[in-house]
Amino acid sequence: MRGGTRVAMLLSMSWMRPLLHLRARITLLVAMVLVLVLVVTGLMVNWKVEQQTREALTEKLVWLSRAAAESDPVIKGLQGRGPAGSVQAYAERLRLDTRVDYVTVMDMGERRLSHPNPAQIGARFAGGDEEAVFKGRSYVSAARGTLGLSLRAFTPVWNPEDGRQLGAVAVGLLVTGLDQTVISVQKRVGLGVLIGFGAGILGAIYVARRIKRILLGMEPAEIATLLQQRSALLQSVREGIIAVDRDLTITLVNEEAVRLFALAGIHGDLVGRRHSEVIPLVGMRAVVETGVPQYDQEGDINGLKILSSRVPVLVEGRIAGAVATFRDKTEVSRLAEQLTGVRHFADALRAQTHEFMNKLHVILGLVKLGEHERLKDYVAAIAGRLDDELGFVMQRVKDPVVAGFLLARFAAAREQAILLKLDEDTVVPRCPGEAEAHDIVTIVGNLLENAVEALQHATTSEIHLGLWREGEWLHLSVEDSGPGLPEGSIERLFERGFSTKGEHRGLGLWQAARTVEARGGRLQAWNREGGGAVFEASIRLFPEEELT
Repeated sequence: MRGGTRVAMLLSMSWMRPLLHLRARITLLVAMVLVLVLVVTGLMVNWKVEQQTREALTEKLVWLSRAAAESDPVIKGLQGRGPAGSVQAYAERLRLDTRVDYVTVMDMGERRLSHPNPAQIGARFAGGDEEAVFKGRSYVSAARGTLGLSLRAFTPVWNPEDGRQLGAVAVGLLVTGLDQTVISVQKRVGLGVLIGFGAGILGAIYVARRIKRILLGMEPAEIATLLQQRSALLQSVREGIIAVDRDLTITLVNEEAVRLFALAGIHGDLVGRRHSEVIPLVGMRAVVETGVPQYDQEGDINGLKILSSRVPVLVEGRIAGAVATFRDKTEVSRLAEQLTGVRHFADALRAQTHEFMNKLHVILGLVKLGEHERLKDYVAAIAGRLDDELGFVMQRVKDPVVAGFLLARFAAAREQAILLKLDEDTVVPRCPGEAEAHDIVTIVGNLLENAVEALQHATTSEIHLGLWREGEWLHLSVEDSGPGLPEGSIERLFERGFSTKGEHRGLGLWQAARTVEARGGRLQAWNREGGGAVFEASIRLFPEEELT
């Protein structure tokens, strides 16, 4: 059953495939057009050339017959005053020089005075079309004579002294010779047609390959499918996407970008508009001019804070435009804050689990050894310490999320041999909502993590944490016994990506500072006398209506 379905799918796909690839279709189409055009053109040119050739040969015969009729040897020969054989000699010389088949001079009795065949001299002219010339007319005729079917021009010969007709001249060209001349011209036309066809086919092959290369080797059906997939992909992503060409004219905008622009007060069809009419040009222009991508850049669109990345579009190694992706910065910050809080919760739970497992192993060991009294004292000590720690925290921190987080941080600190102290004046009321609790976790978690890292090479490992409320404000303080902050680093401490601990760091303090600023406060840091660093911040956390 599966095999039959697979065969049916393959057959259906084969029917969808074109019989000829794009390159072959372009070449075949151009070849057909060339054949049609060249054949029609060749026939028309051949007809015109044949007509012009016949007309040119006819004019030549007429001109030669007139020239012969007006020549002295012919006139004197017909008057009987020329030497014997002078007419024949002149006629043959003229025939050979002009490459006609015969030049025949006749007297009024239609007897020949010249002929290519001397035996025909003195005989009557043959053909039956010579009567009109003896009546003084000049004309062109086609008739069969002694040499065969020919085209001939007749011209009367006049006596210049008294104007009477002395005879006639007939200059002829055999039809076979005429046809050979026409065929020779036709061959040249045919050769030109073949050369044109060959050049056209070579050009078609080149153009087809060029088009195929521009289309990246894809067929039209594949391009259509790719465009549909690209359109679906662009419209499905949660980031705004905008593309510009080399002239910074917008060529593509997805639905999310339209939505974000609408939030910024920019409406209407954006495609075809200049980039400067929509968003600032600085970033995109720099990418188009230099080809250097820019990642995670903060920006502003009519008051809408965005986080964007811009990359150049390269076509055959040349910059053809740029593409920018961007998101509402508030959404990114909210997501980052939530992820940071979850990570801190996960780290704290892992520390508690590890500590709990260690205690279970101790209890199991004491049970196997039968040390029941020591087991009783050990469990009592743990319970008392946990009760004291739990009671101390729960008494001062009323929010369960913050309290659970602090208890987990205490467990993590014990695992790392760090003494974490909570200030006795600590007071944290229940937070108005989950967002406020997450903000406290984000700020405190990042500051505690920074303090723990600062204690890695310290002789004493102590961290002092304080949280207290004053009206609508919550103040917090984190102090450590580490070596303190390096000289010259305090000014840049809260910059994104800045860190004294190596590359790919510098996000924790930046995120904490941004969360504090979002709550209307400011995060500050300095070194204590005698060593260690102090971080303090105040955030507006509680609504005024709760103040009593």
